[in-house]
Amino acid sequence: MRQPKHPVVEQIEDEISRTLQSFGYELVLIKFGGPVQRPTLSIYMDKPGGVTSGDCQYMTERLSVLLDAMDPIPGSYNLVVSSPGVNRPLVHDADFTRFAGQDAAVTYRTAENRRATVTGRLQGIVDDAVVLVRGEETVHIPLERIEQARLDYDWGDT
Repeated sequence: MRQPKHPVVEQIEDEISRTLQSFGYELVLIKFGGPVQRPTLSIYMDKPGGVTSGDCQYMTERLSVLLDAMDPIPGSYNLVVSSPGVNRPLVHDADFTRFAGQDAAVTYRTAENRRATVTGRLQGIVDDAVVLVRGEETVHIPLERIEQARLDYDWGDT
């Protein structure tokens, strides 16, 4: 997936990722936006076994110091550090291979430029396309057409 990133995200992403890694976390996604008067910087992180609220508080304090030093956002803003949740976004191409075998929902643009969403069992990437199996059908979605994707947790199994 090759989605354009906000300039603030471009500026801080590498340093945020390195900092999270140094504490044993993985950067999943950074989002920046909201009201101009007080935008929100959301940082989603993960680790084996999942992220707790204590992990989020701990990293909020550390990332706040880093961001104060970097000063990438003029004025005040909200900083939110969170787990990606059970419906984890699939952001990087490698995520489609890493989470093969799990259910996923992929939203993409069709050849007619219509928005569509397919859910199914993730098989990985073949020839620059994400492969999903749903029932007897195998669906290939070109990476460049994908707008967003996420794991699709089945709440009926609980």
